[in-house]
Amino acid sequence: MIINGREREILAPAGNFECLKAAFMAGADSVYFGMGNFNARRNALNFSTEEEVRKAVSYCHIRGKKAHLTLNTLLYDNEIKKLDIEKIASFCFDAVIVQDMGVFNLLKNNTDIPLHASTQLTAHNVSEVMALEDMGFNRVVLSREMSFREIERVIERTDVEIEVFIHGALCMCVSGQCYFSSALGSRSGNRGLCAGVCRLPFYVKDKGNYDLSLKDLSHIDYIKNLSDIGVKSFKIEGRMKLKEYVYTVVDEIRKSIEGEYDKEKLKKTFSRNGFTDGYYTGKRTGMFGTKSEKSEVDINFKEKEDKSKVEIDMFYSFFEDKKARLSLKDLEGNEVSVSGEVVKSAINAPLDKEKVQGSLLKLNDSAYFVNTIDGGISKNAFLPIKDINALRRKAVGELDKIRGKREYSFYDRDIKLIKGKSDKKRGENIALFSNINKITDDALLFFDKIFIPLFQIDKIGDIDVKKMGVILPRVYFEDEKRIRKYLIKAKDKGVRYAYCNGLGKANISIQEGFEIYLGAMNNITNSYALNFISENIKNVKNITVSFENTFNNVNKLLSDVPLSVMVYGYMPLMITRNCPVKNEMRCEECKGKSYLTDRMGKRFRVRCENNISSIYNSVPICVFDRMDKLNDNISRVFMFNLDDDVDMVTDRFRRKENVDNFTRGCYFRKLD
Repeated sequence: MIINGREREILAPAGNFECLKAAFMAGADSVYFGMGNFNARRNALNFSTEEEVRKAVSYCHIRGKKAHLTLNTLLYDNEIKKLDIEKIASFCFDAVIVQDMGVFNLLKNNTDIPLHASTQLTAHNVSEVMALEDMGFNRVVLSREMSFREIERVIERTDVEIEVFIHGALCMCVSGQCYFSSALGSRSGNRGLCAGVCRLPFYVKDKGNYDLSLKDLSHIDYIKNLSDIGVKSFKIEGRMKLKEYVYTVVDEIRKSIEGEYDKEKLKKTFSRNGFTDGYYTGKRTGMFGTKSEKSEVDINFKEKEDKSKVEIDMFYSFFEDKKARLSLKDLEGNEVSVSGEVVKSAINAPLDKEKVQGSLLKLNDSAYFVNTIDGGISKNAFLPIKDINALRRKAVGELDKIRGKREYSFYDRDIKLIKGKSDKKRGENIALFSNINKITDDALLFFDKIFIPLFQIDKIGDIDVKKMGVILPRVYFEDEKRIRKYLIKAKDKGVRYAYCNGLGKANISIQEGFEIYLGAMNNITNSYALNFISENIKNVKNITVSFENTFNNVNKLLSDVPLSVMVYGYMPLMITRNCPVKNEMRCEECKGKSYLTDRMGKRFRVRCENNISSIYNSVPICVFDRMDKLNDNISRVFMFNLDDDVDMVTDRFRRKENVDNFTRGCYFRKLD
């Protein structure tokens, strides 16, 4: 689609084949859809059989459109081994959207398919996008929470293609960083089965509030501005939505580019008390809303013009005693010429031009419409209508083959997974403190490594820095000059280690001379991801695997980098740019000690820092009584992020006794 003279992509969701057709009928350039269980909308119908997938991709290519595969969930070792990379390559997708570094590793090594970094990879600032670009992603899908200026800054400082969401549902949590669904219900959003916890009632003071439910995002008013700064693709959320939704949103986006569009029609199609542009504009008030009435939009698709039709020229030849011939040519220069039955002499009524052209122009079930039609018919020629129709179908089929044909490459390169020498060493005890003032004398003796928030480095005082490290902000939308400034301060004080959630932040820390401990929110769940990190990220000394692992899975991981597991701590269920507490009270009322309460009466602490809010589980993870189930070489991470009694926790660990009121998280249960 052309926006302000620039070629841009309108990318629509396709939860099923009907949605796919509706998207193109309305004028979309591309669609994205899932295949089987390894995609972030496993509850959508998706395309489950090989035949369905090939039919869908072919449908796209014949019409000059693109098909993107969503392979954007976290996989375990036993699952990733079942991925048939050669078959995925054989479908000839135009791109694969990926979250898992292990999946990326396999695809990058064995195919030449363009790879797009899913929004689940939390690309929300320059360093994260730059890291993904350096890894080899062809496109990055940005986090939905970014403002216009933040998007512009990324485009100014990187060269990779940028995709943004233009319309659709808005999660409360920054994508890829939500563990609410898995912690409370064993259904992981990172594995495609989000239970939609944020759409349930949560309140601070008043029961019945929905303090985690945001209105749908709509940036359609800004599509020309975003196009002008270099955004290449505009994505519509909605693989769980109906075909009427897909058609309407694409149609209204197209109308907005050409002139005016109907916002009220979009609201009637689907909304949560209207739409919000709060993140884009930076005016983050009035963003909360719940689902409105069911769609009122009824579309008669038979009456709609199909904007996916391909223009062709047609030339025919019907001469007695010769085979009937038909040629088709599209605007790209693809041309076919086919022959049919021998034309006979008429006994009664010979062929006439109007009748012949009427039959040849019956292309409603095809991908084409005729721009010009011309040809020759001898005076006494005759051919049955069924033979003329068969000739048309034959020509269309041949042109379909040419337009739909794609080549694929598969290299069958082996990735060697290595279990490193670290398996002979005792794992470290690692502490993450959200408040430097909580560090006790016993903690200084007990822990092998102690990490404090980067921006608290000025408070380090006379603490021995030999075992000290800094924790970089998990999410940081601002310019990262401040991060670099404080890393330099930490280095000047003798601090050597940096704990990073996000490969971009790891790269910044490496550039400043730090040894890297990768955090659990990098979402590592398989050996292929570990292999990629160890080969591509320098100075990584330790990797904390995802909370969404079992101990059994962790013990089997192959890695030449030492691994860690969080064995104690209040699990950070969400991180959000819009504080849920502010939906009911002002910051001066909150004072950083507020809680959200769910419909069951459970209370979840909300803590704000660096203009970001984190929501913590109501009870901590604690697995001290099950430490014998974890290999000795795996390090133990303690996360002291609330009002923990640090010495009591370490004492319980020594005695292999859990704290009171705890959860074992996902470590000993099946996670969908």
